[in-house]
Amino acid sequence: MLDIFKKPYTLRSFEKTDFTLSYPCAKYSDRTVMLNVHPLSSTEVLALPEGMRRAKNIRAIGRVEIKTADDAAGTLADRLLYRGQWYECTGADIWGNTPVGQTEAIFGLIPVSEIREIQLLPEDKGEGGGEDTE
Repeated sequence: MLDIFKKPYTLRSFEKTDFTLSYPCAKYSDRTVMLNVHPLSSTEVLALPEGMRRAKNIRAIGRVEIKTADDAAGTLADRLLYRGQWYECTGADIWGNTPVGQTEAIFGLIPVSEIREIQLLPEDKGEGGGEDTE
């Protein structure tokens, strides 16, 4: 994928989810990454497994590591800010058979009710913290 089609987007990654006073809390860090993002067609949405379908689905392609939720590690899936709304990664694959080694990820729109279920805490940046551009 040519870099000329990529644009900067905010990708949010999470640390392990902890429980504070019986409420789930997750620290996160945001970074700016270069991705080619576009909506899935209706045919592509129908091809998704039932658990991956959301009201809106997008595909992101780039040379960026993107993670799905990991129940064993207790981490939430990466989130992508696209056109003012947050989308959650429901599937990601690395194209290892290409010289570019890109990741292709599917993201589903996060319903507002799900966004409020967990308290998100920005990660302390300290010195030298900030945005990464890939």
